[in-house]
Amino acid sequence: MNSKGVEHGLLISPIIQIGDFKLYEPISSQMHQLHGKWTLVSFVENKCEKVCEFQLYELRQIWLALGKDGNKIQRLAIVKDKNLISSEQIKLSQGQLLLKDDTDLKDRLNSRFKSYPNFENESIYLIDPYGNLMMQYKKGTNPSGIIKDLERLIRISK
Repeated sequence: MNSKGVEHGLLISPIIQIGDFKLYEPISSQMHQLHGKWTLVSFVENKCEKVCEFQLYELRQIWLALGKDGNKIQRLAIVKDKNLISSEQIKLSQGQLLLKDDTDLKDRLNSRFKSYPNFENESIYLIDPYGNLMMQYKKGTNPSGIIKDLERLIRISK
């Protein structure tokens, strides 16, 4: 299927328009927009145990590995249960973004993601700077492949 492409994830075709959303970083309390940066998205279901913690850690490592291009990337965790955040069951790191605590917003965003027929909670997703869901990285994708994809996308989007 992806034999001609060099991407390491699955290209989502047709792309799904996610739109723009307000995001916030709990550590600095700063607000951010979805638009304007490449956004790596992970889903946190009912608990954030080893696999979830590792995925958030891995996204941070990918972001750090991009070095000077890290400022073109942001990391968003879509957390199902806000009590996970207040109980600090999710160990947040600098730069980890969350949705504003707004159930309506979460429902709208979730329904856009779930309109993708191959949606899987354990996957990592990539949204382009214009708010389009364009790539899925299935659980177990090598992070160096995600880094290569991001470097290429950043290079060709300059």
